[in-house]
Amino acid sequence: MKEVLTTKHALACVAVCASLVLAGCGSGSSSTSSDDTVTVNGDVPVAYVKRSTTLSMNPTDGAPTAAGGDLIVREKSSASAQEHNVTAGITQGNGDASDPEVSYDGKKIVFALRCPTSNTSTINGAAACTGRWNIWEYDMTNGLANGTLRRITSSNQHDDADPYYLPGGAGFVFSSNRQEKARSNQALGQAYKALDEYEREAVMNLHTMDANGGNIQQISFNQSHDRNPVVRPNGDIMFSRWEHVGDRNRFAVFRAKPDGTDMFVLYGAQSPGNSFLHPRDMDPNGPYRGHISSSLMPLSRTQEGGALMVIDAFNYSENNTRAFVTASATGGQRQVTAQALNDGMGLSAFGRVTTPYPLWDGTNRILVAYRPCEVTRNGQVVPCATLTQAERDRLSDRTRLAADIALDSVRDNAPAAYGIYMYNPANQTWLPVAAPPSGFMYTDPIAIQARAEPNATPPVAVDATLAAQNMALIEVRSVYDTDGLGRMSEMMLTDADRPAGCARGIAMTTPPHEESETRSSVADIAAIKDPANPAYHCTPVRFVRAMRAVAPPQGMTGLRSSIGETEFEQQQILGYAPVEPDGSFKLHVPADTPLALSIIDSKGRAIQTHTNWIQVRPGERRTCDGCHSPRRGASLNSGVVVNTMPAALVAALASDHQTGETMASTRTRQTPAALALQANLEFTDVWADTAQSGIVARAPIQVRYTGNANPADDLQTPAPATTGTHRGIINYPEHIAPLWTVARGPGGAHTCTNCHSDAAVLDLRNTTSGTGRMTSYEELVMGDPIIDQATGLPQIVVRDGEPMIERGAALVETSSSAANSAGGTRKSRLGEILWGENLLAGAAARTTHPNPPNTAPNHAAMLNKAELRLVTEWMDLGGQYYNDPFNPNGSVRAINGLSEASFAATVQPILRRSCAASCHQAGNIDPAVPGGLTFRGNRFVLTGSTEGDFGVTLSMISNTCNAASNYLLSRPSSNPHPTGGTGPVLPVGSPDYQTIANWISSGC
Repeated sequence: MKEVLTTKHALACVAVCASLVLAGCGSGSSSTSSDDTVTVNGDVPVAYVKRSTTLSMNPTDGAPTAAGGDLIVREKSSASAQEHNVTAGITQGNGDASDPEVSYDGKKIVFALRCPTSNTSTINGAAACTGRWNIWEYDMTNGLANGTLRRITSSNQHDDADPYYLPGGAGFVFSSNRQEKARSNQALGQAYKALDEYEREAVMNLHTMDANGGNIQQISFNQSHDRNPVVRPNGDIMFSRWEHVGDRNRFAVFRAKPDGTDMFVLYGAQSPGNSFLHPRDMDPNGPYRGHISSSLMPLSRTQEGGALMVIDAFNYSENNTRAFVTASATGGQRQVTAQALNDGMGLSAFGRVTTPYPLWDGTNRILVAYRPCEVTRNGQVVPCATLTQAERDRLSDRTRLAADIALDSVRDNAPAAYGIYMYNPANQTWLPVAAPPSGFMYTDPIAIQARAEPNATPPVAVDATLAAQNMALIEVRSVYDTDGLGRMSEMMLTDADRPAGCARGIAMTTPPHEESETRSSVADIAAIKDPANPAYHCTPVRFVRAMRAVAPPQGMTGLRSSIGETEFEQQQILGYAPVEPDGSFKLHVPADTPLALSIIDSKGRAIQTHTNWIQVRPGERRTCDGCHSPRRGASLNSGVVVNTMPAALVAALASDHQTGETMASTRTRQTPAALALQANLEFTDVWADTAQSGIVARAPIQVRYTGNANPADDLQTPAPATTGTHRGIINYPEHIAPLWTVARGPGGAHTCTNCHSDAAVLDLRNTTSGTGRMTSYEELVMGDPIIDQATGLPQIVVRDGEPMIERGAALVETSSSAANSAGGTRKSRLGEILWGENLLAGAAARTTHPNPPNTAPNHAAMLNKAELRLVTEWMDLGGQYYNDPFNPNGSVRAINGLSEASFAATVQPILRRSCAASCHQAGNIDPAVPGGLTFRGNRFVLTGSTEGDFGVTLSMISNTCNAASNYLLSRPSSNPHPTGGTGPVLPVGSPDYQTIANWISSGC
């Protein structure tokens, strides 16, 4: 039969052939079954999913859905081959399908399917549809088109997606918002489902189950989604992890053992681009052995389309971080298409790809879903090749107002009509395999062929005693073992950190001791750990601080107002442990808990904060070489360095050192109690042998909230708990604000508010601001508007279509500054003023907030040790308003009557039409990107996912009994909104305003 191409298919073919200058659609194949049929060398059956182009897909959406999806199998990877819809009888046109994967023997396909409970379809005599995403399997043992379906999971409360076969018949790994263990063991002793760090959707984390859907175990514990798990040839699980700690907001490629142990970043945490999705291994027996393919895209607005990347994950841990001296200095990732595809927002002149699937047949070909570059002109889809230069310039302009974008006759909003192609990097040919019907896309292609099955990896040995306590152990061999980017090195220090006589805080040695070392200079650990060497006293590092995430709870209103003006979510401090002279530490931590670690100086301030969540499984004993150390051979603190114990060390400790032990290992082996996190900053130098002439110990440190050696150093105000489930919870109204009004100074006559009660300068009074929060909080964390001298009005800037008031530097820096991850205190001008030291605050902050005049009180002496500790901890955590979402004073409460169904029917269409068209979508939140959005500038993120949009909308509601007072209505009804527009987007009294107001009031 003569092959007939649909209009979309033909347009895609034209776009690929003309724009990429390829060998030609329909040419270059090695064989044909007829003159009119395109086939592919090594012709194999394929499967993919058909999905509606009304679907909104973004990396930040865990399991988006739209009616019209199905699983399709095609008899050959040929555009003329027959295709079969194998789920139509179940979905009845109302369901959706995604994420197919083939079994190792090539006879079965596991996939995710969702269909409404109103469907009449059945499976094994029972209703087939649960209304949620479930895992299904299609068995093709009796033929491709004559297979049988079975449902593996059947929850009507949770969503299961992204399944993949585990080797040895062990079952499946999949992504799910079940939170099977986490939801019964969240923070603060509470049981609840956690939302992601946009406060939108229930978090999708990795789980495993047996072949029949039983024994479901949660194996990852991230605060945002873990997606796209696959099993590598070595048996490890590889997946994409949404890292969203502070202003770090991207997807990197991670790997772990099938039980979740030994989890670590594989690639992409510090590499060009934003979100690495759909990672898969290239042919392990081909020339790309050790490489992975991936799509690379921004967080939103491209329907999960981006560039096609091939990553050398064997030789590089990042694009510019090599694992071996034989590798080039850079080259971890590259696009393999002849013409570069855009991996960011805006037009991609040569189209976009998604869900690449490399074949393991010796050809290095990759099945991809591809969409050409298309836009709409006056509502009609047209190819980008028809655009004028002026139109291209407008579409690429990220400073335009949202209103102007909406009125433009040309829009970058064409449906994502992905089709399936076979791409050959060797000769740059794109051969069409399947073109979708109008209104649909084809994605997630897989080849239905057998693959070599990995060996089932043996489980990591765990400590049974620790496992029984749901605890684990973390050891870092040396915090001074850092990467070539210096994120835990001299660049993090200032002159204030270096004692007199120290030119450096961290001694270095050049060249490194190891010939295989990829860095030109490394920390001189042998000198740093020797009390007879001046370097021993130069480093400021004394402690490690352990924190855990306090996940946003599902179904609560007022969350965003309670969290405050910060890039961070809520956190609690679990405790402290000493860092030994060689930079090592070893401590017990809660298992299956999202953890963060900060390296702390001798004054309690964070030098480096780990900006992704760490997890350790029960009983796991995790050892890391260093702080952001590159993935290579031995750690710096190994071999001769670790086994040489200087003569100036206390003999009892040094002589008990065992081969290969760090100083932390030796000490905690001798004193197991030292493994426990301690509540306070307490340090005693047990290593320096002061009995020897000229040997001086490091100064002791003791800083408690109360019970200090000098009572004048105690808090006079409420102290955070140091024990129990709420230990380390710091709430601004309860713990920080009282510091500004407590009497201090000679005669106890002075308070901070004696001087700082002027709204035009600094107001630290406990009055209430327009947000409902304390004025003093807003004054500290929000910079003042910058006034245009010509007009006398606030300056307005447009970032990604959203007009914003330009603000000056704030006293407290509440972002992580992910470029170097400095702690909040060291980046905050308030920290500099209260400590009386120049640290890492920027020049703008120092200009805006100069040192107090000589006639003013000495601010560096105003707060006592405990007060300085408390303020420092608050800033280092991120400057949240409340760190407890369940605090009754935080205006967060469970919803009462605001249902997701009524939201989807009445409110979501208004928000999609009025708010999400241009402004309120997830952006590329990266301070290194000019014009990039910040979370505080656009925290109301809408993507089209009903669950996600419902969740984030609840975070903008704090009082259902006063609809007009909520951010959801008060902001869009302000005049003008957006700023710089001609009026409010939702005028008070308008039908849309009233609809939303009625919906809010229904929860009163």
